[in-house]
Amino acid sequence: MKKCLAALIIVLSMLFSTVFAHAAADPAVVLVNPAANSTVYSTNLLISIKVTQPKTIKVKVFEEKQMVNGTLSAININSLSVANGTLSNASFTPVLKLAAVTYTCSNNLSFFTKQVNDVSPGLYRIQIETVDENGKVLYTNNSYVAVKEKTEGADAKIFETPQSGTMQFLQNLLKSIFGN
Repeated sequence: MKKCLAALIIVLSMLFSTVFAHAAADPAVVLVNPAANSTVYSTNLLISIKVTQPKTIKVKVFEEKQMVNGTLSAININSLSVANGTLSNASFTPVLKLAAVTYTCSNNLSFFTKQVNDVSPGLYRIQIETVDENGKVLYTNNSYVAVKEKTEGADAKIFETPQSGTMQFLQNLLKSIFGN
């Protein structure tokens, strides 16, 4: 599972590295949750953005889809592949999941949070734009997150893997506190 997650992060970072090269991100606006290029096992996304200067931001969420047999379908995260540093099936179509939400920070530290419900497994893009008072876009930051179905045995795998040394001690301590 760790190898799959690492491969997914590498694939997504190589896939979307050109986006970051062309669009500058505002250093005063940081996506805290979900982490960029991460995997979420849930039916909703809790978006949290830290703003460290008086700014106005617009937040949108897109589900990236692909054309399969004439219909738009969710992207199968497990089928993403990289060849020569590019994604082999990179013909994605963005579908708006959360319309633009505008938030204005009037002090030096503030957090914007928004929950997006009813998300299905697939690839999502969180777009954060910093805008001026006239609505002109100054900075754009795109972060991608993979949404997968939660499996029943995923949480139990921590205790099934044999450990040694310090990890074995911590594992035994947790088992004695919380039980099997």
